[in-house]
Amino acid sequence: MELEFIIAPLSELWWMGIVISILIGTLIIQLAIRIPPDKRTILRLCIASLMFFEEIFNQWYMVYLGIWDLSTSLPIHMCGITGILAGVMLIKTKQIGFEFIAMPGMAGAIHALLTPLLNHGGDTYQVINYYIGHSGIIIAALYLAIVEGYRIRKNSWVSVFFMVQILFVIIGIANWVFGANYMYLSNAPVVNNPLIIGEWPWYILFFEIAGLLHVLVLYFCFRKMKPLPF
Repeated sequence: MELEFIIAPLSELWWMGIVISILIGTLIIQLAIRIPPDKRTILRLCIASLMFFEEIFNQWYMVYLGIWDLSTSLPIHMCGITGILAGVMLIKTKQIGFEFIAMPGMAGAIHALLTPLLNHGGDTYQVINYYIGHSGIIIAALYLAIVEGYRIRKNSWVSVFFMVQILFVIIGIANWVFGANYMYLSNAPVVNNPLIIGEWPWYILFFEIAGLLHVLVLYFCFRKMKPLPF
């Protein structure tokens, strides 16, 4: 059964998802910088809880529909892993965890929002779930940077890029065991993305180069951030 659903870039649904994600993210950040620290803690826990609930409910929903499959339904795409990590970091932040969601995690989430590919159908819930999961990664990274004052350490892009390589190896082995395509390491995603160049395995090389460039851009952007006066 074909379940992949593409939201065409610049379509009405695409614009709606982008605009609503930006508005909600902006509202959360603006609210957070205007409330007392104890209320911020509650807000962080609420966002984290939503991230966890979204993934747990999504797993149940796929089982309910009878479409759950070991080769497609585990949350071990880059954004699935980073989404769970983002929820954890909102509860108990670690520097390396923040850096991971702020660089490779945020880069992956941005591209996922620009070229949406839903792997389990395009019903209303799946669309909402997709935007919560991916925009949540970006919101979590910006929340920790803007509201909580976390900053990227010097040359930390090296460690997070190395972590991604280790992750690729682990997920590659999982793909081989499960006959899967997590992180699109077995086959290229069927979306109109200029970063997808060539056939397997060459498109992975371009993924790596483009990924490194994105990590570096985000590294320098976060390094330039100044603390807010509060």
